Amino acid sequence: MWRLKAIDYKGVFESKAEVAEAASRLGDEEFPIFTLYAVLGDGDVNVKEKSVRLTMGHSKLELWGGLIEGLRSLGFKKKDDNEYTVAYTIRSSKAIELAKKMLGDSAIKTLVEDLVQLPDAEKPRRLMALAGMEVKPLGRSSIEVIDGVSMNVHVRDSGTVELRTWRKRLEDAVRIRERLKRAGYDAGLRPSGDYFEIYISMYVIEKDQELTKKVCEVLRKMLEETASEGKERRAKAITKAMTKLNCPTQNPRTQNKA
Repeated sequence: MWRLKAIDYKGVFESKAEVAEAASRLGDEEFPIFTLYAVLGDGDVNVKEKSVRLTMGHSKLELWGGLIEGLRSLGFKKKDDNEYTVAYTIRSSKAIELAKKMLGDSAIKTLVEDLVQLPDAEKPRRLMALAGMEVKPLGRSSIEVIDGVSMNVHVRDSGTVELRTWRKRLEDAVRIRERLKRAGYDAGLRPSGDYFEIYISMYVIEKDQELTKKVCEVLRKMLEETASEGKERRAKAITKAMTKLNCPTQNPRTQNKA
């Protein structure tokens, strides 16, 4: 579809490079619509994982450099990079918001709705399904560890908990880690795709009563949500985490469902 987009502008632009440059200057309302063409052509929509994925060859990276920056501004992150291709992925609430923006123009939405009627139009159907999902409020699984630094509560299947936050620049990530260390938290730092991840391990959480209390409150809400959605495996992992942290049982009904 990116190739076809360039063909559509024959007589207006002399080369695909001009198309790419012009597209990279699109505004916040127009760029998601342009991205729609890329998704329908070289992309994938996964409703179960609530994700949108774009794959391109390495030969296109220089040509589409400005567009890649636009994708990053929408929330796409580089996930897979091999000898021939590279993939950018956006997930969860950001993916749902992007799908809604892609179909925000009534004419575009009508066109996609017409495409859905075709027997082999699986990708447009998945995109419509993703756009129809509810966007969950941001920050519901995060806590403020120190002033101005919030971290997400991450639960592994084993029941181990980590607190995580990300920064684009290494110097910013180092600054956050040092602030956490000065506050008494043994924080770690590691690369994560195009970002740097600052994390606090479970043994650190267990040593701090106030931090444990904050994490337990988030875990309780997460358990209620996953149990109501029937996500048994996820609910069991959260229950294990609550047990390891000696979290108070505030809602036995949801724990029984796990």
